[in-house]
Amino acid sequence: MKLLKIFSSKWVLVFSLTTLILFFHSCSSKGHTKNTLEGSWNLTEVRWVSVDTTFYLKKPQLGLFLITPERYSIIWSPTEEKRKPFYNLSNPTDEEIKSGFRSIVFNSGSYSQTDSILVTTANLAKVPGFAGGKQFYTYSLSENQLSLMMYDETYPNGEKPKWSGVWKTNFLFEKIESQ
Repeated sequence: MKLLKIFSSKWVLVFSLTTLILFFHSCSSKGHTKNTLEGSWNLTEVRWVSVDTTFYLKKPQLGLFLITPERYSIIWSPTEEKRKPFYNLSNPTDEEIKSGFRSIVFNSGSYSQTDSILVTTANLAKVPGFAGGKQFYTYSLSENQLSLMMYDETYPNGEKPKWSGVWKTNFLFEKIESQ
């Protein structure tokens, strides 16, 4: 009986240690697969590309792409001109509101990715009704440079924009280093 008691307590100890080792190994191996897109990226150029034409926005206003392990956010201005401030910040005119709306693009939400494809799903968007919509990108990294090519978009109702299949938008970003 004493032998059985010693054997069973040793067995419990071995089982417990093995479980702990496997648990810590699985936790540490997850840390080794850090997402290379993770961080803050500054917009340096935008290209609208079709089969025979490319339009450039070479000196864009401030634009950011932020990505965490589970969320993304992108905000940028599609114009070269500086965004015009409201004359009265707390009481803009209808024309100022329209101009402000047209001069900014943003989406935020969740994403999935492979080694070269990023699919975003908006839960907050500039355009009312786009929450739940998806944007499809290919991406490539070179040191601290990111090329993000949006090649498709699907609205929450399954429809596509008129530009789908005709235009792609290539965003070029530079990594913002931690201070």
